[in-house]
Amino acid sequence: MAYSLSREAFQRDLHGQRTDLFTLRGAGGLQVAVSNYGARLVQVAVPDGQGGLVDVTLGYDSLQDYLDGQLSMGALIGRWAGRLRGGRLALPDGEPLQLPTNSGPHHHHGGPKGSRFQVFAVDDVQADALTLSHTFRSEDDGVPGAVRLQLRLHITADNALHMAWTGEALDAPTLLNITGHAFFNLAGAGSTHGHTLQVPASRYVPLAADVCPVGLAQPVDATPFDFRQARSVGDAVADPSEQLALAGGLDHYLVLDDHVWGEEGAALSPPVSAIAPSQNLHLAALLSEPVSGRSMEVWSTAPGVQVYAGHGLKANPARDQGRGAEQGGWLWQPGDGICLEPMEYPDAPNQPGFPARWLAPGDVVQGAIVYRFIG
Repeated sequence: MAYSLSREAFQRDLHGQRTDLFTLRGAGGLQVAVSNYGARLVQVAVPDGQGGLVDVTLGYDSLQDYLDGQLSMGALIGRWAGRLRGGRLALPDGEPLQLPTNSGPHHHHGGPKGSRFQVFAVDDVQADALTLSHTFRSEDDGVPGAVRLQLRLHITADNALHMAWTGEALDAPTLLNITGHAFFNLAGAGSTHGHTLQVPASRYVPLAADVCPVGLAQPVDATPFDFRQARSVGDAVADPSEQLALAGGLDHYLVLDDHVWGEEGAALSPPVSAIAPSQNLHLAALLSEPVSGRSMEVWSTAPGVQVYAGHGLKANPARDQGRGAEQGGWLWQPGDGICLEPMEYPDAPNQPGFPARWLAPGDVVQGAIVYRFIG
């Protein structure tokens, strides 16, 4: 059964704004709890087929636990998801700009004041939908220009959570690269190494020793990053690959075949889905758990997906104690959750071979991620 959350445990004055917890319910039974601190997915509970619900995301009991815990747990990531090497940003004229760093020498997941650390404004609340907003500012992350972001989360009757956003550049050329950082476990508990994963991607982005890209995408053939056919996550992470050793585990960007940059990519046909391919949505991943028979489709508007198999979960009671801590809870071990993060190419503004779209003042960009649960 899904763990019962206390709304009061998420209500607090933080950074001069009020945090809260909102529980959305769809006609098909899907239930999603969202905090406006970092626009976080606190809980995603799916029908178990016997009248109950099963948690399929990792999360904490309270806002304080999120402040003390895994920094990206469940959060919406921006303004630039992933790393910018050395904290540097190559401007359109080629001049470098130094940004604040927060992951060794790198600017990571929006920097020390990225969206995961911000309290979003609550614009609208409905039974099955929530609209939040936030304005990215140069004084927070060092990136030129301001961007107003509006995010709408909506549960549809086919047990899909749609996360759609609109970003408007306000006053200077700027960038926007948004993703979601939920840790999924379709079994509800235990390791995800028994899950199977399929990603329609025949290229991946290799990493250098500083875990930033070395250059152009390379073929996945004979690598642990070949998920063109469904394969066990455990088999992939057990591969004696130098790339896995550099990253500390599976934490790599896969280029979706219908978005292969600079090449003629052969798109794979997605499985039958009730999701209409609106907003240029395309299949990014299919995650399945064979014991429960449960699966999750990930659809997005992004050109690729970062696959992170959760090796940063370390069974540390201060950071890895899941919901139900007072009853013993679930102390997360490496691999107990997997993140599937659709996003733009990594370090793209600093990589001549990758596309990086600069937004002019007044430009509006839209994006979406959809998680659809089956079984």
